[in-house]
Amino acid sequence: MNEQNQGVGEGPPLLRTAVEELEKAEAHLKGARADEALAEREVAEAIEEIEEIEADRTHVTVHVVHVNEVEKTHFKEKLTATLQQVWDTSYLKLEIPRKPKDVFQTGGEHPKSLMTHLGLTLEQARQQKVIENFHFGIASETGGA
Repeated sequence: MNEQNQGVGEGPPLLRTAVEELEKAEAHLKGARADEALAEREVAEAIEEIEEIEADRTHVTVHVVHVNEVEKTHFKEKLTATLQQVWDTSYLKLEIPRKPKDVFQTGGEHPKSLMTHLGLTLEQARQQKVIENFHFGIASETGGA
């Protein structure tokens, strides 16, 4: 019986040691999970920053004025968007209906019609010097007497 008592007596210190080791492991795991969560946030932020930088290289800010309505808008657009797509998006952003005789043109003091170039992308139009920048206008034909 003495051996049995001795075995039982050794049990609690072993149990205590095991519980202490478990608590240490749990604390270590908690710290590791916090480190993992921090690393995941840092990775997500880095990916977002990379995407923003890439978007800056593949997107431009387009400025459009509806000359007759004196309405203005600007929006981000891909360089691969056609002038037709930019024109279409402009109406949505301006919240103005398209009129049959509307003309899409370059912006500035001396606008030139882009109607024969609507199939070009923004990048192509810039490379071919059809446009100098990403400022555009929409002009409606006004009735005359």
